[in-house]
Amino acid sequence: MTNKITLVLAVAMVWFLSGCGPSAPGGTRGGTYSGSCSQPMGGVIADSIVVDKSDRKMYLYRGGSVIKTFPVSLGANDYQGPKVKQGDKRTPIGTYRIINKRCHAIKYMAMTISYPNASDVARAKAAGVNPGSLITVHGQPHWNADGHGDAYTLSKDWTDGCVALTNSGMRELWSMVRVGTPITLRQ
Repeated sequence: MTNKITLVLAVAMVWFLSGCGPSAPGGTRGGTYSGSCSQPMGGVIADSIVVDKSDRKMYLYRGGSVIKTFPVSLGANDYQGPKVKQGDKRTPIGTYRIINKRCHAIKYMAMTISYPNASDVARAKAAGVNPGSLITVHGQPHWNADGHGDAYTLSKDWTDGCVALTNSGMRELWSMVRVGTPITLRQ
């Protein structure tokens, strides 16, 4: 019995620490992604990313011009303002960098951003809270692997504070963004 409880707690912690938990119609969770998500780099590589939270859009820039726009979903509580602490389900505001690109068992593909930055840490310390971490740009939960629920997921903010794209958008983004690319999240 103790081993089962330990296993359940371990799975719950991995789920919690995986970045952004899915929220499906009716609470459906379902499976995982497997296999390689590697995509070759495309012909046009972005030199910066801007997420405009007010219009729920991500803009890729090259040489100061927008080269691609994606609709996005944000943290479930993003309407309450920017991220303050771990677990508040809000998307941060600030300038960061893409620090890795990885296949993600729950969210298809994920790019981790360098949240928290020094000002996020200082603000959280002053408030006596943990700023959180593991904020990513990611694809869709497994139940929407084929994109049938894209209209649903893009119609609301549902992540734990991350930025979510459709899986087709995530593949395109993956091919246009290198590790180290700056990403600015603004209100």
